[in-house]
Amino acid sequence: MKKEYCFNCEKEVCPVSYKEKNVYKINGESFVVEESVYKCPNCNNEIEVKECDSINNIYKEYLKRYGLSFEDFKKIRGKYNLSQELFARLLGWGKKTIERYENKESFPQKGYLDTYKKLKNGFEEFIKILNDNKERLKDDYYVILKKAELFDHVKTINSFLYMLDDNPLGKTQIMKNMFALDFESYKEFESKITTLTYANGTHGPIIDNYKWIINYLLHNNYITIDPSFDEDKADVYLSNIKFDLDFFTEDEIKCMRKVKNKLKGKSAKELSLWSHEFAGWKQTKPGETISPKKYKDYFDLSTL
Repeated sequence: MKKEYCFNCEKEVCPVSYKEKNVYKINGESFVVEESVYKCPNCNNEIEVKECDSINNIYKEYLKRYGLSFEDFKKIRGKYNLSQELFARLLGWGKKTIERYENKESFPQKGYLDTYKKLKNGFEEFIKILNDNKERLKDDYYVILKKAELFDHVKTINSFLYMLDDNPLGKTQIMKNMFALDFESYKEFESKITTLTYANGTHGPIIDNYKWIINYLLHNNYITIDPSFDEDKADVYLSNIKFDLDFFTEDEIKCMRKVKNKLKGKSAKELSLWSHEFAGWKQTKPGETISPKKYKDYFDLSTL
């Protein structure tokens, strides 16, 4: 280690490092930090080492409680591909606040750290913050979703909300409604409305990985289980919040309305029998993905 000046001995010495546990308090929380303390080897006087930033190290240890680091403040914003200005607008913070955190010029209070932690752990919190601030954000709501590459994800959620609005559906009915929606859209416009994929199931085409998707919608409070239906029977689902048509083009809205009106009131058995006639289901193996491009000309909503 390079020499440092000992004011007690009035000369340069090579400091000796010792480990010392100290108690600090930040944001009302007490915690112990093991630090390196440097002392003169001659008089045992404590020496301040220029390279040792004790304040920075203390905050660094505190951030570990939240699973964060100073570098995360910028990385988290970058994860969602947002400028400091848009990130600040999303959170309702000042742009200068974001700059100070990222440049280590200021340290976030507990509420801000909680927000960073949630944003680091998953995009669900990001979408929740967006939805909570939708009215304030106005058009920036859609701009931020596109920047974060989550526009199509939230559009898919709104497709479910539209099909379930005032239209209670069981699991099989949901899958057939979404299947019909995307295949009718592909037949008309050569593009699906949602990001979903469909596979060959026992009772006709199903949403690939549907269990995870249904649980995701339930867990994040987009849909709910209808309590008015018999508990001994299969669950029936309803939308929990209003759909947003601004995600869709006029053609997509017409297609959604057409499919919903055509399938509304049809039982799970009726929809399954209808889907069994679809060549895309007949010509694929169980579990195999059904291609809208390959089978678009075989899909016929009018036979239902």
